[in-house]
Amino acid sequence: MSETKQTTPTRRPLWRRRDVWIVALALGVLGAGVVAVPTAMAFRSFGGHGGRGFGHGMMQDPERAKAHAAVAVEWAFRAVDATDQQKEEGRVVVERLIDQLVPLREQHLAHRQEVARELLEPQIDRAALEQLRTEGLGLADEASLIIVDGVADLAEVLSPGQRTELLELAHRFHGGEHPSRR
Repeated sequence: MSETKQTTPTRRPLWRRRDVWIVALALGVLGAGVVAVPTAMAFRSFGGHGGRGFGHGMMQDPERAKAHAAVAVEWAFRAVDATDQQKEEGRVVVERLIDQLVPLREQHLAHRQEVARELLEPQIDRAALEQLRTEGLGLADEASLIIVDGVADLAEVLSPGQRTELLELAHRFHGGEHPSRR
């Protein structure tokens, strides 16, 4: 009779656990819902691939993006009976977000070119690719911090009742169920 080894399962690092990513994704979706309607309208023309991905069009012209965002904030805030002052404060927040994200877009495009250059080398340098991956995660983290801060700033412009109403509108707009109804 052979002995069977009993091994204690080792826990994976927190960032590698699937349940952590699911919770993080759910929280991100919930937080983004507060500004989903205005930002969806503001950034709608970013979509697509094949050279027309994130930032194509409006992010190449920040003033155009700001004008479009102002219309989106006006539309969304009007839907929740926001005051003129709230609409103006919301527009300022979204304009600040655009100003903060434009430089990150440029860094992202430069980073993407570095990854492509590395992949075209005759020998694949895994250490260099790992370094580029880490840098890319840093850019994404910086952008997400800016966006979450902007979401909070935009949410603070509205009353709790207006935020609830805007979230319900966003969920109807995207065909989902409001989290508070589950």
